[in-house]
Amino acid sequence: MSQRQSIFSTWLAIPLRICQARSMFRPILPAFAFAPLLALVASGPVLASGAQTWVLDPVHTQIVFFADHLGFSHGIGRLKIKQGWFVFDAEDWTTARADVVIDMTSLDMGDADWTAKVAEPAFLDSGNAPTAHFIGHTLEKKTANTGILHGELWLRGIRRDVDLAVAFNRQGGDPYAFKTKAGFSATTTLDRFAFGMTRFRDVVAGPVELRIEVEGIRSNRKEIETDAIEKQ
Repeated sequence: MSQRQSIFSTWLAIPLRICQARSMFRPILPAFAFAPLLALVASGPVLASGAQTWVLDPVHTQIVFFADHLGFSHGIGRLKIKQGWFVFDAEDWTTARADVVIDMTSLDMGDADWTAKVAEPAFLDSGNAPTAHFIGHTLEKKTANTGILHGELWLRGIRRDVDLAVAFNRQGGDPYAFKTKAGFSATTTLDRFAFGMTRFRDVVAGPVELRIEVEGIRSNRKEIETDAIEKQ
């Protein structure tokens, strides 16, 4: 094959790879998130040579939150992710990025009635806002295995800056899944009032503590594009 034919074949292959990436990752976002995501989508993850893309394992990636109930105890809720990915290089944390869609309809408070109550418009409003979306822009390394992931969260139609305290657990092979994985633990505290959950102040406190456990499976793809949804 001539050099000209080789270059032409490479050009033809680029749109195919992009289309395949788009078909795999199609997060469901509310219309209010459309505009700020356009710039992110247009740029796409530009990976350094050592950076890898990791697709979230939905079984081993979970979100647990704790909310003060009348000062007696901290109610515990659990949420699952819908889909997501992150870019990470253990040798260069500046390349890190993350994009996670959270399934708010997966809410589980450990009791059916309590779950239904927290899903109502006064709290998570999962009927009208079935997903939340977190985008991590910058991972600031603090120690050998800890850092702060700076990002933004869309929840209940409201966007707020959110920082996660992140611990890098390990990267290696999973002998049962026959996959290469990277694992993290993260914590943060959200103010529910800042996301429009202002009712029942005498029952549930404002600060809500989150603990996030993440396992990502290494992807063979060098790039992932997140499609912006059409306006509803």
